[in-house]
Amino acid sequence: MRFVHISDIHLGKLLFQQNLLEIQADLLKQITNYLVENEIDVLIMAGDIYDRSVPSNEAVEVLNDFLSSLILKHHKKVLMIAGNHDSAARLSFASGLLKHEGLYIEAHLQKEMKPIIIDGVNFYLLPFFKPSYYRYLFEDENIITYQDAFEAYLKRQNFDFKATNVLITHQFIAGNKEVVRSESEVVLSVGGSEIIDVSLVKPFDYVALGHIHAPQKIAKETIRYSGSLMRYSFDEVLQQKSIVDVTIVDKKVSFKLVALKPKQDLIKFSGSFDEIMNLEDNHHDFIAVELLDTMIVPNAIDYLRTKFTNVLQITYPNLISQQIKNNTKADQGFEKLSSLELFAQFYQKIKGVPIDDKSKAIITKIMKGEDDHVA
Repeated sequence: MRFVHISDIHLGKLLFQQNLLEIQADLLKQITNYLVENEIDVLIMAGDIYDRSVPSNEAVEVLNDFLSSLILKHHKKVLMIAGNHDSAARLSFASGLLKHEGLYIEAHLQKEMKPIIIDGVNFYLLPFFKPSYYRYLFEDENIITYQDAFEAYLKRQNFDFKATNVLITHQFIAGNKEVVRSESEVVLSVGGSEIIDVSLVKPFDYVALGHIHAPQKIAKETIRYSGSLMRYSFDEVLQQKSIVDVTIVDKKVSFKLVALKPKQDLIKFSGSFDEIMNLEDNHHDFIAVELLDTMIVPNAIDYLRTKFTNVLQITYPNLISQQIKNNTKADQGFEKLSSLELFAQFYQKIKGVPIDDKSKAIITKIMKGEDDHVA
């Protein structure tokens, strides 16, 4: 059995108001060509197919053209789940019509996961779901966190782990090491309650994950985030985006990462203004410029765009760090001040105005431990 694993396509995404749909459509054509040229019959799409729950007509058309080409023209099978960006209802509307052609979509949490069996391999499709979905479906109010819900749900299922099993899911699965994250991802919850321990999915032969945009393994090589289809924020510029080509023979898994080449990419330049202006012109890619000057350069954006047409972002990290240092540095003689006086000094540096009497009274109560419930 051989298949390709992708996720986080985010069709219709805008980057600084730049529409990426044409680039995304071209990347999907590259995936189609790879499947056809290598005679691979199965594609896994592990969630966040669209960037918004109500996608544009253009985004829907791109997906329809891609699926029609893969399924109707090239007779490939597609296994797709909904991610946290997708509308389950919109994503699943055609699943019944095209299932007999090879399109399998799971957008809603089902009480029982029934595997899609292809060439002796069980593919389990588990879409993104919140703890509240589980509470509603199983009438269990004891479920609070994503970990609770995911663990309870898997325990309800009947898996035959003597067989070859592939799990496709879209959640924040993490292990002991910190997961590489990106600015372009949506935080599912506050305070870390979104995290699901990787131990819950280790019994599966391969786990095709979606949600995290940086391609990476979790705990072991066969539990993988394929990563987003392309770079969607400038903190991803060092990430090599790829698709995962997976082969399973007698429960033994091998894979390779295959790089994609977007028509336009995200690039970040870092240096002084003079150094950046001496770089080779680039009028094609999307550019972020990190100016290391300690003073703002007048009309920098106008000069930079003569060399880099698509400059989308300029930052001054040295200037920002200096401002933070100056704003938060205590005044001389701070050690003689009371805690309240220190706080008042800090407040004025950050806010730019003196602390008012009402706020000062609240802070005094907190410091004295007189009020444990301040609104």
